[in-house]
Amino acid sequence: MSLTGGKATTWLGYLGRRVQGPLTPLTGILGQIGGISALLASGLFQAALSPFTGPRRLMRKNLYPLMSNVGARSLPIVSMVSFLMGAILVLQTGEPLRQFGQIQEVPGAVALALAREISPLMTAILMTARVGASFTAVLGSMKINEELLALETMGIRVESYLVAPRFTSMLVMVPCLTVFSYLLGMAGGAMVANAAYDIPFELYVAKTLAYLTMTDLCSGLVKSGLFSLLITSICCYFGLHTEGGSVGLGRNIMTAVVTSMVAIIVMDALATGWINNYIL
Repeated sequence: MSLTGGKATTWLGYLGRRVQGPLTPLTGILGQIGGISALLASGLFQAALSPFTGPRRLMRKNLYPLMSNVGARSLPIVSMVSFLMGAILVLQTGEPLRQFGQIQEVPGAVALALAREISPLMTAILMTARVGASFTAVLGSMKINEELLALETMGIRVESYLVAPRFTSMLVMVPCLTVFSYLLGMAGGAMVANAAYDIPFELYVAKTLAYLTMTDLCSGLVKSGLFSLLITSICCYFGLHTEGGSVGLGRNIMTAVVTSMVAIIVMDALATGWINNYIL
């Protein structure tokens, strides 16, 4: 059984296998994109079916600890970074706006920046470094130690037992962390705005609510969901394809983290263009 949910049947995977000759780097890139796409489709399919098929005990055994690791244990670092980002945004935007006599508009600018861009992006980057790298390390170690082969020998699907719980935990917890990032970022901005520019907390809250809409909040949550899918599929793919012992494991962890961050930035640009009607 393939570790990526069957053969890579996507057109990108097929193209990657067919390209020959001097385009070997392109062949590898297209093949990896095809494999990641196949794992994404298989992982989502198994995540949807796991609550209804197979032994639920195995699903709970992996899912709940993963959700705790992805969510509760990531909350402190996400909260600290979000609080500081809100404070930095106030300091960066406050002085130019004060020169034009618009210091009272700082809360709205900070709130829009956090909701639309900063909170989902920073949360995804932190999740890549903290959780995505651990996905690659755990699955890669299991591949090297032939534990994945042992699972297959016992008739346990790798996708449903190992990959699907990771998709579910990331899809549930990353948007929740993004909401906390909204709140902590705005709290940090309010404290710095009050200390540096004498903006009352009541005015800060009123301006924030006046600027923010449900579209702004939901666009950030949609982005966080897309980012969680990218992180999980990329990091699990490189973990399941680890070879070469500890050296190969370290190489694959680095590749997974870098690839995830590049994919997040590209997806963020595409999602922003689509939400703002620049891309149909």
